[in-house]
Amino acid sequence: MHKQDKRQLLIDAAYKVFARKGYKDASIKEIAEYADITPGLVHYYFNSKEELFFAVQEKAQKEYHAQYIDADKDSTSLKEVMEEIKNRAIENPDWYRLRYESYAHGIKDKVFQENVSAFLKKGRESIEWPLNELAPGKSGNTELAGILLACFDGLALQKIVDEEFDIDLAYEILSELISTYIKK
Repeated sequence: MHKQDKRQLLIDAAYKVFARKGYKDASIKEIAEYADITPGLVHYYFNSKEELFFAVQEKAQKEYHAQYIDADKDSTSLKEVMEEIKNRAIENPDWYRLRYESYAHGIKDKVFQENVSAFLKKGRESIEWPLNELAPGKSGNTELAGILLACFDGLALQKIVDEEFDIDLAYEILSELISTYIKK
């Protein structure tokens, strides 16, 4: 197996372990076992558990943002984007669990705070781009992107911890609010 393949295998294993156990309770040994490699080899690729966690977060963010960068910008509708974001909370709750883990540590730890700040900024930018396409020239698009990011994270959290939460209706109402903003 190539060096890059082993590194990627570790990142994939760490994603699952961090999402399931959290940063604090996940161990390098457990991540190595999940990846079926020796714990010492983890330190060959990553200097610390923190560095591995940031690599996991970076990969998750890049994969998410790539789908919008590569999308046909003329054919992607607000409804399609909202549906994808809503479905991620249902189909891939680990993606959000990893975010929440980052947030929890970002409040307490300066290094994590810088990492969280950077990926939140990138998230706002990825939301602002379609807003600028749908509502060109609106002065509040940047701020609305931040509000929507908070809504997406908050709605996903509610769905993950409360199976009875009606995320479909919540996204329907949120979509109506966005449409009203765009038309205004």
